[in-house]
Amino acid sequence: MFDIAPDHAIGLYAGLLTLPFALLALRLRSAARGVPGTVLGASVLMAIAGAIHLGLVWTHRGETITALLFVMNGASYVVLSQLYTWRWWRPASVALITATLTGYLGYIVLNFDTPDQVAIATKLLELTTLGLVLVPVRGETLRRRSRWSVLSVALPLMTMVTVSVVWIDDLARPDAQHAHAGAVLQATNDTASPEQVGAAQKLYDETVAAIAPYRDWHAAWAAGYRPGPQNTPSTHWMNQRYVDAGYVMDPRRPQGLVYANTKHGPVLIGAMFQMQHIGSA
Repeated sequence: MFDIAPDHAIGLYAGLLTLPFALLALRLRSAARGVPGTVLGASVLMAIAGAIHLGLVWTHRGETITALLFVMNGASYVVLSQLYTWRWWRPASVALITATLTGYLGYIVLNFDTPDQVAIATKLLELTTLGLVLVPVRGETLRRRSRWSVLSVALPLMTMVTVSVVWIDDLARPDAQHAHAGAVLQATNDTASPEQVGAAQKLYDETVAAIAPYRDWHAAWAAGYRPGPQNTPSTHWMNQRYVDAGYVMDPRRPQGLVYANTKHGPVLIGAMFQMQHIGSA
């Protein structure tokens, strides 16, 4: 359920592989000496963001406009990551990051894309980069106060807007592949076959019988289940040992139990299975 969308995973790998090279580039460049740490940090993060976008080009080659935007955006990030001594580096970086964030939000609102783990992680990385770019450095006097003002207002506002759009879209338009802001769900047939109906009924019957002892929550506790937050009408009790073991649709070892929170205490209402990887079943 929690696998990364396959067509976006390559972007994550590209970003991770870029990190050591970005750090090495800073070490080898004499121009990096004396440059504030916030600027160098932003340079590294921009290189990683650029690599992520460029890494996504191949898996989106069938979407001409999207692939072209990835190329332009990724190349711009990589180039700017090495121009941190340029006079106009800050405004250019702010413009690029802001345009990237707003463009992505526009893509979501227009339903051209849906948020997944890689996209959300990249936006978080870009927001962090924006913060580092805006931090005033030692020796600045003319625009120091205005930059702190922008940092204290614009960055939280951009973060709030980004998070709000992602979650509102996720709730309004759940997707078979990117539902729940990143959780990858397996698509199913529109109509179940007789064999599937029979298998589902068998799983249901066996699960009901297997979890019957857990109607007493003390038995669930003794078996290793622990409750999550209980300020909602129902609570998921997870068994971390079963989660780590990777049992697949085992009625005797469901990864989670669901209890209704009532004035009489927890009341068992169901079980929950969790797979570590797509295709495990």
